[in-house]
Amino acid sequence: MYQDYTAIALLLFTAVPLAAVAVTAFFYVKNNDRKTPLKREDFYR
Repeated sequence: MYQDYTAIALLLFTAVPLAAVAVTAFFYVKNNDRKTPLKREDFYR
Protein backbone atom coordinates (compact mmCIF):
# COMPACT_ATOMS: atom_id res chain seq x y z
CA MET A 1 0.00 0.00 0.00
CA TYR A 2 2.84 2.40 0.81
CA GLN A 3 4.44 1.88 -2.60
CA ASP A 4 1.20 2.76 -4.37
CA TYR A 5 1.08 6.18 -2.73
CA THR A 6 4.72 6.95 -3.45
CA ALA A 7 4.29 6.00 -7.11
CA ILE A 8 1.26 8.28 -7.41
CA ALA A 9 3.08 11.10 -5.60
CA LEU A 10 6.16 10.79 -7.83
CA LEU A 11 3.97 10.73 -10.91
CA LEU A 12 2.13 13.87 -9.84
CA PHE A 13 5.30 15.73 -8.83
CA THR A 14 6.83 15.04 -12.25
CA ALA A 15 3.81 15.16 -14.55
CA VAL A 16 2.09 18.28 -13.19
CA PRO A 17 5.07 20.69 -13.57
CA LEU A 18 5.89 19.28 -17.01
CA ALA A 19 2.28 19.74 -18.10
CA ALA A 20 2.28 23.30 -16.75
CA VAL A 21 5.44 24.13 -18.71
CA ALA A 22 4.00 22.58 -21.87
CA VAL A 23 0.72 24.49 -21.56
CA THR A 24 2.55 27.76 -20.86
CA ALA A 25 4.83 27.31 -23.88
CA PHE A 26 1.87 26.38 -26.09
CA PHE A 27 -0.12 29.49 -25.16
CA TYR A 28 2.97 31.71 -25.49
CA VAL A 29 3.57 30.50 -29.03
CA LYS A 30 -0.13 30.61 -29.91
CA ASN A 31 -0.65 34.16 -28.64
CA ASN A 32 2.61 35.55 -29.96
CA ASP A 33 1.91 38.91 -31.61
CA ARG A 34 4.85 38.91 -34.01
CA LYS A 35 4.64 35.90 -36.31
CA THR A 36 7.48 36.87 -38.64
CA PRO A 37 11.13 37.15 -37.57
CA LEU A 38 12.76 40.54 -37.29
CA LYS A 39 14.14 42.02 -40.49
CA ARG A 40 16.70 44.77 -40.98
CA GLU A 41 14.14 47.48 -41.76
CA ASP A 42 12.38 46.86 -38.43
CA PHE A 43 15.34 48.46 -36.64
CA TYR A 44 15.19 51.70 -38.67
CA ARG A 45 11.68 52.81 -37.76
